[in-house]
Amino acid sequence: MSDIKRKINSDLDDRMTLDWQGTRAFFYGLGYNDADIEKPRVGIMNTWNEINPGHIHQRHLADAVREGIIERGGLPFLFYGVNLCDCVGGGDYVLPSRDLLVNEIELNAKAHHLDAMVLIGTCDKVVPAMLMAAGRVNIPTVIVTGGYMKTPVMDGEYVDFIDIGASISKVKEGTMTPEKFEELIHTCAPCSGACGMMGTANTMSLLTETIGMSLPGNATMAAVSGELINLSREAGRKVMELWEKNICPRDIMTEAAFRNALTMDMALGCSTNSMLHLPAIAHEAGVELNVDIANEISAKTPNLCHLAPAGPTYMEDLNEAGGIYAVMNEISKLGLLNLDCMTVTGKTVGENIKNCFNKNPEVIRTVENPYSVTGGIAVLRGNLAPDSCVVKRSAVVPEMLVHEGPARVFDCEDDAIAAIKGGKIVAGDVVVIRYEGPKGGPGMREMLNPTSAIAGMGLGSSVALVTDGRFSGASRGASIGHVCPEAAAGGPIGLVQEGDIIAIDINANTINMKVSDEELERRRANWTPKKTEATGYLKRYAQLVTSADKGAVLMGN
Repeated sequence: MSDIKRKINSDLDDRMTLDWQGTRAFFYGLGYNDADIEKPRVGIMNTWNEINPGHIHQRHLADAVREGIIERGGLPFLFYGVNLCDCVGGGDYVLPSRDLLVNEIELNAKAHHLDAMVLIGTCDKVVPAMLMAAGRVNIPTVIVTGGYMKTPVMDGEYVDFIDIGASISKVKEGTMTPEKFEELIHTCAPCSGACGMMGTANTMSLLTETIGMSLPGNATMAAVSGELINLSREAGRKVMELWEKNICPRDIMTEAAFRNALTMDMALGCSTNSMLHLPAIAHEAGVELNVDIANEISAKTPNLCHLAPAGPTYMEDLNEAGGIYAVMNEISKLGLLNLDCMTVTGKTVGENIKNCFNKNPEVIRTVENPYSVTGGIAVLRGNLAPDSCVVKRSAVVPEMLVHEGPARVFDCEDDAIAAIKGGKIVAGDVVVIRYEGPKGGPGMREMLNPTSAIAGMGLGSSVALVTDGRFSGASRGASIGHVCPEAAAGGPIGLVQEGDIIAIDINANTINMKVSDEELERRRANWTPKKTEATGYLKRYAQLVTSADKGAVLMGN
């Protein structure tokens, strides 16, 4: 145990108060003694639950974190936080759960006078929520991301959750037997952990390590592994070291760290949801992050990785190739990273990646031989999206980088799916799904089902999808989301009519509908927003949430 000299948050100059003496009384009731009460209070937030495979293994991780904290002289307290899975129910509530978790962590940290935190979580909205909370609360914090499920093999090929959508269409077409489909269902999610492709869960885990808020190697560790348990124990030790040195999240999550994250986002070909979460995280850390810089960074950052759904490799392949630090080392050859940024290791980025090398240039391309000379994500603008929209460029087939076609307009996801599966969408069309943004949903649910339906109908290389909703990291093709302003906020996407020609040029970062300004003004004068029937939390969320380009944070946060 180290010699603890810093004043703990719970300490008071005058201890003859109800706050201090009442706490003593209740802590005795918890089974602690006088020496325990004098120790720093370290919160362990765990999103463990029994309904989501991404989190069901995390009890063991919390136990290991607790051991590390105790070893270094801290007093650990475990509490739990909400988590939802897009794949298990999901829907409108998933993105709003991100901001609820941020508030839960803040409430526990502030009300209980925590001195430090270790935050344990997996999956799409949980990891960004932990980063947001760390920036807001700003006490020494280490994040432990819960790892991915290993990708199974069926008939000699990797299979994953993303194969389900296309396979449903194949069954209906008669090109896949029901028996083979059942085999897929029983094979594609074999154990605990996040989905193994470059979805939002793994995207945010990789960017957490890039930013410097998790320990080396964490992002590419399998959920079911001894090394993740060992790392969790080290996280408990490390958070006490950060507390002793007074290294807080805002010392780590700087503007330079976010630029590093965007650079690696481009190099890795991450989920478009990063363009939603990074501005939100930066906001909580007191950093202004405009998504416009994404194109600037993309223009000089080569795309080095094609993990599924963009390519044939998965997280375990990236891990064996050297992990995120190997990719960072490769990118650093171009001078594109700030190597002086502090991390939770107590060392700089440069020190962390110094001896991490690319072990497989088929998984991590060299900077001399990239998949493309520009990054994996593009931000588009035009009269359809004056404030921006995003597309995962690395998952778009070359023939769809420039596309022009008639709009097929739907005011909700369900109607679009019915039209796609009903054969009403044909090659060349641009499917427009609106009123699915943060306010309009409300909740901005992901459009994995329509993108899967488009692929399943054999239209993935000939049909574009444009929405003010968001996409799963599993989405592929010309899937353009986060259109801002959204329809519910009066954005031009709400003025698109059936048959309008939509011109998309991802190479030029533009998206426009070929409609005159005069005609758009005429339509605007006659426009009325679609009414929402949301109640409860979603109703309050719709009233408070900002636009996707601002991170869909809640006003007042």
